[in-house]
Amino acid sequence: MLRTKFVSGVTKYWWLPLLTGLVCLAFGIWSICAPAQALPIIAMAFAIGLLIVGIFDGAWGIATAKFNPGWGWDICVAIIDIIAGIWMLNMSEANMTMTFLYIVGFWMIFAAFSGIGQVFAVSLFNPLATILAVLLLVATIFFSFWLIINPIGLGVTAWIWVGIALCCFGVFKISMACKIKGIR
Repeated sequence: MLRTKFVSGVTKYWWLPLLTGLVCLAFGIWSICAPAQALPIIAMAFAIGLLIVGIFDGAWGIATAKFNPGWGWDICVAIIDIIAGIWMLNMSEANMTMTFLYIVGFWMIFAAFSGIGQVFAVSLFNPLATILAVLLLVATIFFSFWLIINPIGLGVTAWIWVGIALCCFGVFKISMACKIKGIR
């Protein structure tokens, strides 16, 4: 009974993690391709993207609250996303640029740990997909820690680390959406 309720409730909203994944993947690719001179523009775009991802994650948490036992963690991550996005948008350009790397590093770590909870909720339905998802999340955590430990020393290569972490997380969210959609 609980499994049927979970499946019918969560699969209805499979498209919300897809949107989150597409936004993260787009920003990851943009971060890798953007020149270092575009740092303030990408920091501003990231703040807006963070706000949008927070709204999508919050909608997912609220929409699946009756069916998903981990919905509270989804809401927590969404609140962190929204607060960080608003906070960044209210900073001066210089401060936003300086704090961008720390914010994205910590945000990716929180989002990856939340994703681990989502993986284990869905792993009941597809154990093989769990391995790939956990590997993507571990890579996300690794690249995020690397970014936090030495953001200034990374210099221009910080964009590569940010981009790789966002791409890993985006691919994870897109694959989760596909797995959730395919659950019967």
